[in-house]
Amino acid sequence: MLVLFKEIEAYADENSIPIINKVSSQLLIDLVKKEAPQSILEIGTAVGYSALLIANHMPKDSKIITIEQDANRIDTAYNFITRAGRIEQIQLIDGDASEILMQLEGPFDLVFIDAAKGQYLDYLQKVVDKLSIGAVVIADNVLFRGMVRSEQPVIKRYRTIVKRLREYLDFVSHDPRFFTTIHNEGDGVAISYYRGANKQ
Repeated sequence: MLVLFKEIEAYADENSIPIINKVSSQLLIDLVKKEAPQSILEIGTAVGYSALLIANHMPKDSKIITIEQDANRIDTAYNFITRAGRIEQIQLIDGDASEILMQLEGPFDLVFIDAAKGQYLDYLQKVVDKLSIGAVVIADNVLFRGMVRSEQPVIKRYRTIVKRLREYLDFVSHDPRFFTTIHNEGDGVAISYYRGANKQ
């Protein structure tokens, strides 16, 4: 399996496809081991690297639904996941997460968000009613190159992303339904535990 992970890393690097970094990978692995989630949702498959990381450490009877809107990446992810022997545990859905999330039933015990940075809050709001009590939501790259917490002016091309990531962090930090910690390592990871709708 290690050989396949190395191959995926090389493929992603050669094709300029972003995948989860080492720091975030370890946080994700540790959470999967700790929480032992049965039903997992990933928003942003890319080429299947993080889905396979999760699958390698989740309980044997757990299932993953992963969403990706880039058709080429879906095909590549399907190939890697099949080769890893995980196609029965990982369901790939091709399409826009904002639309697909409305159709999913849940409940989900773990949600990993690593897709369009400007859509994180929209994704969470569409899935919040599908979370199990105690579910953990992991959002990657939330500090976006240090810009989200910086007091310096943001480069124009990144202003919308930074503004929306700040809104996401404000939401998960202050909404009483969530208990959130933000890890500064890597590009920033927000880990939010869902305490239930009655915490409002």
